[in-house]
Formats: sequence, C-alpha cells, structure tokens
Amino acid sequence: MKKRLGLLVTDASPLITLAAADALDCLTMPGLPVVIPDMVFAEVTADLAKLGASSVVEWVRNNAGQVSLAPTIVFAEYQALQGINPATRSKGRGEQAAAEILSAALAKDPAIEALLIYEDNDVRNQGRRGELPQHVTTLSTGDLLHELEAAGRIQSSDHILDAATAKQRNVERQRIPQNTPEARAVLREQLNRRSFPKP
Repeated sequence: MKKRLGLLVTDASPLITLAAADALDCLTMPGLPVVIPDMVFAEVTADLAKLGASSVVEWVRNNAGQVSLAPTIVFAEYQALQGINPATRSKGRGEQAAAEILSAALAKDPAIEALLIYEDNDVRNQGRRGELPQHVTTLSTGDLLHELEAAGRIQSSDHILDAATAKQRNVERQRIPQNTPEARAVLREQLNRRSFPKP
C-alpha cells in the first residue's frame, strides 16, 4: 500500500480563497489527510478580522480527524524573531514551512506521496523544473476545483471562484489550468477511489 503524506497546503492563499467562497470543504473531499503548516495557519489567522480567518479556525476545529496543523522550526523561529521585533514579516515563511514538512516526510520515506496545493507560482515552478520527486504533485486551487467539478463533487468551479471574487479575491488565474494533465490525474485517481453522493 502506498504511503501518503496527504494534501499539503503550501501557502495561505488557497485557504483564504476557499474560505472567502465558503468552500473550505473542497480540501477534504478527496479523502486525503490535509496538512497545514503551523506557519501557514498563523499567516491566515493572525488577525481574525481579516477575510477567511475565523472560517479557517472553525473549519480546522470541525475537521480535526482529517485536518491537522503541523509544527515547524520555521514558525518557532518566526515567533522568536517577533518577540525581538514585532514588525518581523511572515512573507515567504509559509512556503518554507511546507518545504520543511515535506523534507522531513521524504527523509523518513523517500517514496511517500504528497499533493501540494498552492496559489504561489514558486511552488508550481518547482514542480515544472523537476525539483520535486515524481510522486510529489503540485496542484493549484483552481485545478482542484475543476477536478472536483469533473468528478461530480461540486456543481461548479466557476461558482466558487465567482464567490471568492465577490469578496475581493483575485482568482482569475485559477480559472485557467495551471498544471499538467498528469498532475491533475493524480487527484482524479484519488477521487475515483471513493464513491460520493452527488451534490
């Protein structure tokens, strides 16, 4: 049986986009463990008045069996730096925390499978340049939604992206396929393993 790290959220944007559209459950629909680095969670929820923050907190709490927060050195160092200088910025640290989690998982099992959900182009480019192992796949928020629609799990990916747009999220790039057909096929295979009621 293949070992799976699961679905790893590599930056804050997928959480904010899906929270803005009231569609965070799209992340749990493939039936994989959802791993959120503590640094990414902190970036989203540092100010609970910001778009999506309180929804993400509630969603993580309500899905504790499938969604987990993973501790990282990146976040511990960030907290220490903030103690010295409260103006320390978190920019780029979410992706670093995700890379730390993935590296630790691969060190334990080089054959482990993972699906990285992103909106930051740096993550996509790593995959395209072959910097990630073959069994580690990158998938944009938009492509996740498109595959869920094709599998009959959601009625319309455009409806979700429109809802995010209405909350001032810039998601136009998510309407266009970002990944190779091979990358999307990994999610499709997972969705085909499970039987779901139609929405």
